Amino acid sequence: MAKPLKVLIVEDDALLRSGLELIIASEEDMEVSGAAQNGLEALHFIEASSPDIVLMDVQMPEMNGLACIREIRKLNTELPILILTTFNEEEYIFQGLADGANGYIIKGMDFEQLVQAIRDTVNRQFVLPAQVAAKVARYAMENSHFIKEKRLKHFFQTDEQFSKTEHQIIAMLLKRCSNKEMADSLFFTEGTIKNKLSAIYDKLGVQNRQEAIHSLERRLLG
Repeated sequence: MAKPLKVLIVEDDALLRSGLELIIASEEDMEVSGAAQNGLEALHFIEASSPDIVLMDVQMPEMNGLACIREIRKLNTELPILILTTFNEEEYIFQGLADGANGYIIKGMDFEQLVQAIRDTVNRQFVLPAQVAAKVARYAMENSHFIKEKRLKHFFQTDEQFSKTEHQIIAMLLKRCSNKEMADSLFFTEGTIKNKLSAIYDKLGVQNRQEAIHSLERRLLG
């Protein structure tokens, strides 16, 4: 029979910590290797008991979960870590994943989902509940737009290939504006916009609008 998975619980809420201990201890293939109230205690437990996985709260006194994950990763890059949180804010999600967490589970998730998430993580699966995944997708989209705008601004400040009017058209091109929308915004005729777009295509070495957008986005986003 395989040895039970040793689970370290890191949670400052005593009631929740006890509840997690009961759930995990009731599983035949799991045991609680320790229950820490903060990140500092967690580091001591890890050194003493060598757990197979860590359930890590985010907001705790002494040392919070994100700081603890960073310390763990300096010593052990392989130890599975699941962030246990009620906080769905992007700052926790992305910082935790960037620091080396293997996924998220939400406090209040049902018992079966919780223990299966532990097993999945130990088996090297990435765990991300649907509500957190939605946050990730939304943030990624918004962050992509932010990066693009920032790089576009830098491009316009340093570019010597295109005129200021062409910069305006390029910005609208990247927003998928139609020729009519460009013409109305810049007080040109649609014919003038077509001519200016042709000049932009020539400078980019492309044949059409779609190729121009792809070329420009490669420059801006890499």
